[in-house]
This record gives sequence, C-alpha cells and structure tokens, in this order.
Amino acid sequence: MMAYTLFFTTLLVISCIIIHGGALYYLETSKTKNISFFEFGKFSIVLISSHLLQILLFAYFYSYSFQNFNGQALFGGILQNNFVDFFYFSIVCYTTLGMGDVFPLGDMRITAGLEALIGLVLIAWTAAFKLVYLFKINK
Repeated sequence: MMAYTLFFTTLLVISCIIIHGGALYYLETSKTKNISFFEFGKFSIVLISSHLLQILLFAYFYSYSFQNFNGQALFGGILQNNFVDFFYFSIVCYTTLGMGDVFPLGDMRITAGLEALIGLVLIAWTAAFKLVYLFKINK
C-alpha cells in the first residue's frame, strides 16, 4: 500500500504543477496591456478552474483508493462513502482549511499532507502571478 500511495501521490503532485503551470502559461501569453473587468474575470476563472481540477484529481484518488482498498482503514470521521465526501476532504486539504470531520489514516496521511503543501504553494503562485500582472498593468 505504501508504494501505491507514494507512486500515485508523486504523479498527482507532478500533474498539479503541470496543470497550474499550463494555466499560467496560457494566461501569460494571452494577457493584454490594459486591465479590464473581463480580462481580470478571465484570469480568475482560469486560475480557479485550474485549482478545482487539481482538487478533483486528488478527490478521485481518495475515492478510488477507498473503494478498492476498503479492507484498510484509510479515512476516519464522518464519511458516507460518496464522491462528494472525498471532494470535500480534498478541498479542505488543498486549501489547508483543516476542518477535521473527515481525516486520513495510515498511508493516506502522506497524500493529504502533500496535497496541503502543493495547494499552499500553487495558491501562493496564483496570488503572485496576479499581483505581478496588476503591477505591470499599472506602470
């Protein structure tokens, strides 16, 4: 189980970096010289969509693991064994919100911890990108 968790967690982290880097590259190559409500809205939608896609990837991994390794205790707390629970848990991890009503057990703690780390880094990358863009526009 440990090798499975480490392998797929590594793939998820790499995928998140590629997805987010691709979104930022798209925005970098398509931005204009003047800021408008439409342009800023487009930036926000693309970046939020990138984060949501990453959260969905982790949620799918949690759900798949839970369904296929149900003999092992992977999660505790208030869990009703549906995808929404894992999507919620993934949002809580990615944003480092840490509600605690659903929590990882065993090897899944590694994945949840790395999801929190990658979420923190990529959210900061998003904020830095938007800030640099706004400063460039105002010059």
